[in-house]
Amino acid sequence: MRKALFLLAGLPMVLACTSNTDSGTTSTGGTTSTGGTIDTAGTTSTGGATGNGGTTSTEGATSSGGTTSTGGTTSSGGTTSTGGATSTGGATSAGDTTSSGGITSTGGRTGRGGTTSTDGGSGSGGTTDAGGTSDSGGATSTGGTTSTGGSSATGGSTGEGGTAAVGCDRAGLEAAVAAYLAALESKDTSKMPLASTATYTEVTTMASARQPTAIGSGLWQTAWPVKYSRSLLDVTGCETFSEVFITEGGHPYVLGTRLAIEDGQIAEIYTLATDSDDWNFDATAYATCSESEDWSLVPAANQSTREELIAAGEAYFLIFSDKSTVVPWGNPCYRLEGGKGCTPAMDKASTSCNVGIPDDITFKNTHWVVDVDLNAVVGITLFAGASPDSHMFRLVDGKIRYIHTLTIMN
Repeated sequence: MRKALFLLAGLPMVLACTSNTDSGTTSTGGTTSTGGTIDTAGTTSTGGATGNGGTTSTEGATSSGGTTSTGGTTSSGGTTSTGGATSTGGATSAGDTTSSGGITSTGGRTGRGGTTSTDGGSGSGGTTDAGGTSDSGGATSTGGTTSTGGSSATGGSTGEGGTAAVGCDRAGLEAAVAAYLAALESKDTSKMPLASTATYTEVTTMASARQPTAIGSGLWQTAWPVKYSRSLLDVTGCETFSEVFITEGGHPYVLGTRLAIEDGQIAEIYTLATDSDDWNFDATAYATCSESEDWSLVPAANQSTREELIAAGEAYFLIFSDKSTVVPWGNPCYRLEGGKGCTPAMDKASTSCNVGIPDDITFKNTHWVVDVDLNAVVGITLFAGASPDSHMFRLVDGKIRYIHTLTIMN
């Protein structure tokens, strides 16, 4: 049931979010940076996973930068992988803001690369953890660098159970998404390279946003034919976000799924499962309009920085509570909210996204997933502190041109 809270003057509703950034606490022994709000939107990753920068394939696969992991063991003592700066032992990346809102990682995984948004000012530009703090194992991740040239094995290597090895470069993250989609279409979770401590949260109601469930339950009980999907790949945060469109199979869905990768395995799955009970839902129209848009890779010379992408998303969220906020509006720009009423012609004809923005709306616990190569960012958040939601932004020449939203309403 849609709540009256979300209907203001009959205008489309979208997210707003303000920011409460990490204070730069040193990550020691794999503990999570404190100083930001604890995640109330997502699940808790346990198990002491290593940092984001370069995961190690199991069963003796050779990582593409040089070092070989034998017997599936990971690098010990916090040493960096050769060929790329790998944050191990839970080292907090410096130079990028630490994301907690959405999923707070415990047991070692920090340095998500997105700001924690709570009631407060915008985090434009990104907050830097103090001085590149190092983990107790010794390796210091500076500038939020990921493992390049030393990332986990991809492109044919396999982990336990024959699943493709995944990692933190684009190829490795694409492999993770492909494994997830294959599992969804076959209701066979063994197709994914899951960590033994992997967690799953399936959000179908406001109450279920904080309730991890067993992998294999819920949506996994049915084989779902995927019509189309679009994914953001965050090589710094070692995570992905995918819009997955299901228009057949007896129950249309648009899923917003975040995958977190640790040690060459999927450690977290967080899914917003929107359907006919949710805001402006029309899976077929959403898929048709989304597929008609240009979300191709952007040349390096035209890319915004990670911090600029997050700042643009935060400015959009903040304008819901502070109309003096300067938002980098683009033209044309279309807000694709749930899909209802959209046609490709309407999408391309819309001249502005600065329409129908209500007042006095604040949001909590935003977790950012950033794809610099797509010049895109998604904020996974709580609408008015209650409704699980995602807002995905595509920038062109530094201006917001596309906005996609999913909002759980019941």
